[in-house]
Amino acid sequence: MVAPSGPIEPEALERGIAVLRDEFGLEVRTRSDVTARQRYLAGEDARRLEEWREAASDLETRAIFCARGGYGAMRLLPRLEPARLLHPPKWVVGFSDTTAIHAALNRAGLVTIHGPLVSTLGRTTQEARDHLKALLFGRPGPAAPLPRGGLPPGLGCIGSGVIRPGRASGTLLGGSLTLLAHLCGTPWLPSMAGAVLFLEDVDEKPYRLDRYLTQLRLSGALDGVRAVCVGHLTGCDDGEQRGADTVRELVRALGVPAIEGLPAGHEPENFALPLGSVVAVVAPAPGEPVPPQLVFEQGTVAT
Repeated sequence: MVAPSGPIEPEALERGIAVLRDEFGLEVRTRSDVTARQRYLAGEDARRLEEWREAASDLETRAIFCARGGYGAMRLLPRLEPARLLHPPKWVVGFSDTTAIHAALNRAGLVTIHGPLVSTLGRTTQEARDHLKALLFGRPGPAAPLPRGGLPPGLGCIGSGVIRPGRASGTLLGGSLTLLAHLCGTPWLPSMAGAVLFLEDVDEKPYRLDRYLTQLRLSGALDGVRAVCVGHLTGCDDGEQRGADTVRELVRALGVPAIEGLPAGHEPENFALPLGSVVAVVAPAPGEPVPPQLVFEQGTVAT
């Protein structure tokens, strides 16, 4: 476990480690200074970078879980050295501020997992934890459908609505809309051409969501996107203005298949997504007897 972003509270740390150890059967390693704090960071850049390099280079490590979000991961991007993760291959798991790390690693051709942070595992729903475990270990869950219907754990997830009907496949990229917009103009934002774009965010007012999406569009970053999936937009309403309405309007204007209400983001129901792998989006037209869904097609198992 590493803390590349904001500082983590010891209580949340222990709850998350207990889930990884007792429920997932993992041996969790941490540095003694993992709870370091320097203002809004989990210690100085040098500490966080050394911690990352140790985990990425460890021959026995098979997954790197990020402790929490906040801010700070972007400061490490120039020195991440993605090749360290290849021998043996390692999952990198996290979301929110970890979007910056996902983007850099996906750009380098690696598959990563947009999923619960250690600090959020203790409040993540059981269904979402089962899904993450199936995805991590490459063993799909039982054939019985999830409560939301449709797909066994580890094979995909179901949305709640269609923004624009259609079907498309591509490489899944994305995460926090805020982080993606802030990566514009840097060498670490992956090309979205041919991609399925996933978006989620927290505590951003509708006009800010508009600004971020407009920035991505005007920069050309969204050119060639094949489909869009929208996850949780937590705390993104402002009175009668709803963040979901703003995002829906701008996504629809892209003219590609799009679904919303994917159970991924800043909510307890945070289903893991294999960024950098090939997925399919099903956005049914009215009357079609299938739910909107994101299906994981290939490249989802670390071997």
